[in-house]
Amino acid sequence: LSVLASLVTAVGLVGLTAHFYRYGLHLLWASITVLFLVPFIGQVVVPVIYRLRVTSVFEYLRLRFGNKVGVTACACYFVLNQMQGAISIFAAGVAVSMSFHLPLVWCCVATGFAGTIYTALGGLRAVVWADAMQGVLILVCPLTVLAKILHDSVQDSSEGASAPRRPFSDIDMRPYIFRTGLDFTTDENVWACLVGLLSSHIYRMGMDQMVVQRYAAARSLSDAQRTVLVGSILLVLSTGFLGIVAMALVYWYRDCDPLLSGTIHKIEQIIPLFVHTRLSSMPGFSGLFLTGVVSATLSTVTSAVNSLAATVYVDILTPYVKMNERWVNVVVKSLAFAFGFLMTLLALAIPYLGSAIRVFMVMHSSASGPFVGMYLLALAFPWANTKGVAVAASLTTAFQLWVMSGKLSYGVKPPTMPVTLDYCPGNATSIVATLASNLTTIAAESHHRVFPLYRLSSYWSGLIAALFTVVIGLVVSAATGGNKNTSKHIPLTSEVFLRIWAKLKLLKEPEEEKAQQEPLKVLSVSDMETSPIA
Repeated sequence: LSVLASLVTAVGLVGLTAHFYRYGLHLLWASITVLFLVPFIGQVVVPVIYRLRVTSVFEYLRLRFGNKVGVTACACYFVLNQMQGAISIFAAGVAVSMSFHLPLVWCCVATGFAGTIYTALGGLRAVVWADAMQGVLILVCPLTVLAKILHDSVQDSSEGASAPRRPFSDIDMRPYIFRTGLDFTTDENVWACLVGLLSSHIYRMGMDQMVVQRYAAARSLSDAQRTVLVGSILLVLSTGFLGIVAMALVYWYRDCDPLLSGTIHKIEQIIPLFVHTRLSSMPGFSGLFLTGVVSATLSTVTSAVNSLAATVYVDILTPYVKMNERWVNVVVKSLAFAFGFLMTLLALAIPYLGSAIRVFMVMHSSASGPFVGMYLLALAFPWANTKGVAVAASLTTAFQLWVMSGKLSYGVKPPTMPVTLDYCPGNATSIVATLASNLTTIAAESHHRVFPLYRLSSYWSGLIAALFTVVIGLVVSAATGGNKNTSKHIPLTSEVFLRIWAKLKLLKEPEEEKAQQEPLKVLSVSDMETSPIA
């Protein structure tokens, strides 16, 4: 439940459901990718982290490639975590603001500071126990919304509602979930979500420090591997359930779309709108929803702040600054407060960048691609060296930042699902509908005038960046004598890949014998730091 609470945030409860409603359900295809990745994460990633007894994924990269690459990876992670936490704070702020008619700014500030304070004072143990309770609320929250929609739909049908709704069977599911064209310029199709999001899910399931901390807290390697499986299944089930809730909202609002009619101004407000208009009269229901959303946000903020504080202290400060033990606690808490404050400020900027889930997916894919490439080079290729990884990561990160900036500045978005105002009460909606139609046409035409690389799907760009990081890293490593130190890198390489390279005769004879005959023992960080690693 703690892993689930870290992965399914308020971005999922509020943003992902709204994304499904507006852009379709193609992200559900990524659930197949998640399940196929379970053996890879459990047999390749987790055993290496466990065997080395490292406290973070960045410490592993530091051991493998040196301090500079480790610090670079920390910088990528800093951007990822800050934006993920900021978007979660914004999503919760939208829900609270709409329910209590409070300014969005103050709702975001209160949510962000609440998570920051209790993490800084409680540490990781408080985060894990709180996450377990919040995980239950995360599962209950969308169930409440779905049950209410089903109840009201049955009641309206039996009593004859003043604003009738078309039957669910009238919905054409093809644009929602069955776009199968191989188009690299759109996010919402089967192949972009099934294949293009591969690197993003490798990061989320096996390389995100928030999740790795949960694996490291397991009692044994087998328990950690079991956590991967159970957490992935819960993630798939919860995402699928959010898709069901989204389709229920499609049935409820497709013929009187609240965004088109001007009832709401942000697509993330669609679930808070339903709760405010349909659940507020039932004691406890509205509060249950808000509890779920705020709990999900607190889970994300606490996990992100705790991970960032620990990572910066261990992987950036410790190698360069000798610190008295009595100051360690003060420094870590100060870092937690600082990162939480910055995360809250970033949340206030989200409305100016676009919808929460779109910003999240674009930024996550952009930053995770090079990070996954670096990690794969470390896990799978003992002949990859520091120079190769540094050059590859620098090039792909610069490319991703350039493309991401272009996407956000031009507002590149996928096509929206069909909605109307045909069944809204009253008849003064035709002007609004016509205006919205014209704006959609203008947006579609301007999309084709955008620079081609800015039109590249953010889902595909993450995978392409990861692959290019691996390829460039291997080429530069080969050109700069990467094979010279292969034997030193074997203890830091996955046993699965060592067996593969040994069978393919890609390791030299002594290295092959070492990889096949000697089981890789558990190593301590001090053991690795006694010998330099190129």
